[in-house]
Amino acid sequence: MIVVLTIAIVKFAGPCVFKKPPVDDTAKPVNAVQEKGKKAPDFIMTVDDVRRLVRENEISVNAAEQRAVVNTEVITRGRSWWGERDRDAGEDSLTLWLSVDTSLQKYAASMFRQYRPRYAAAAAIDPATGRVLALASYAAPGEPVDGSDLYLRGIFPAASVFKTVVAAAGIERGGMHANTAIQHYGRRHTLYKSQLKKDLKTSDDITLQDAFAYSVNPAFARIALFNVNKDIVTDYGRRFGFNDSIPFEFAADVSEMFSPDSDFSVAEFASGFNRKTSISPLFGALLAGAVCEGGVIREPTVVDSVWSSVRGACVYRRGTRIWRRAVKESTASELRGLMTKVTQYGTARKTFRPLRESRKYNMYEFGGKTGSVNKLGLGRVDWFVGFARHPNDRNKRIAVGVVTTHGDYWTVHSSYIAAELFKKYISNQSL
Repeated sequence: MIVVLTIAIVKFAGPCVFKKPPVDDTAKPVNAVQEKGKKAPDFIMTVDDVRRLVRENEISVNAAEQRAVVNTEVITRGRSWWGERDRDAGEDSLTLWLSVDTSLQKYAASMFRQYRPRYAAAAAIDPATGRVLALASYAAPGEPVDGSDLYLRGIFPAASVFKTVVAAAGIERGGMHANTAIQHYGRRHTLYKSQLKKDLKTSDDITLQDAFAYSVNPAFARIALFNVNKDIVTDYGRRFGFNDSIPFEFAADVSEMFSPDSDFSVAEFASGFNRKTSISPLFGALLAGAVCEGGVIREPTVVDSVWSSVRGACVYRRGTRIWRRAVKESTASELRGLMTKVTQYGTARKTFRPLRESRKYNMYEFGGKTGSVNKLGLGRVDWFVGFARHPNDRNKRIAVGVVTTHGDYWTVHSSYIAAELFKKYISNQSL
């Protein structure tokens, strides 16, 4: 049987009209609203059905992002998506309405083409529902790594982004808060054994919020060594989703944690001063989304609804589902405070200055975490994971994971790409 798949990308429209619902963590997929006098369809595609549909037919958002509609004919090997009773239904036309914001998607792709790093990728989600707003990927001409879906690839070292996990462990299990003093000695971005002694003879204390804002390596090493321990940090990494598969329509790489086996490797692990702990941009967006939304991570989704011409009805509509709770709501609130300091006076202050100084954006909170490290084959890896958050409206929030890599010359900071995406998102909200 031949099934014709019609994939359409719109902002909030489609045959099965999908309007962004009020946030509801218990929402389930439901039939389209039953018309008066007509029987509602008695079958609903499950989330697993949609994931199978997307993966088996190799549907890619990259193939569709530049156009409103893509028609693809695929062979389903004689199987019916609707089961035995519909085996003789004949050809079906399935329309998949996606959550992608095409203007945001195209803007991310255009910035990558403009600045031309070696590699780049961005994932943007609505953290309150899990709806994916943009997935963009780029590889410079001649680079050996395929650049088609880097937003799903866990090949990029997490670097100092992992400090967010350590801060969460320190706050929730180590009794720390923003103004907790941490002993510090030496330079901020080095990591020497002399900086890791339990009792430093010379110490210039630094608060947790300043250590986070300036990404101070020894401070986070000391949190893992003396305020908590490696097992607690590892546990919080798992809570955020490390070492687990992301439930998503597209197959995303597992983001893996480094397993330390000595005190110094614990320091490298906790500070992000290693190349072994790795994440994907999608994972980065989910991590930032957890901080934005009270510690809860929703399952990411890209398919809003599916329409069947054979049934003449909407046979699938997405629901909001919780993937995991990473931290308590109070911990997430404390982490949000730390992340806002990164954009106010920390490592991302320059790129976020236009947003801080513009009245157009003063209703939003901006927070994030930067990170950078060299990796053979990729170059200098630069991260920004963060959020733009309207404090009083959960329908006006976005979380992103942006990575760029560079050779001898740095072309653009990932924090700049993120800030521009936030501006574009907020402008779209006002239309």
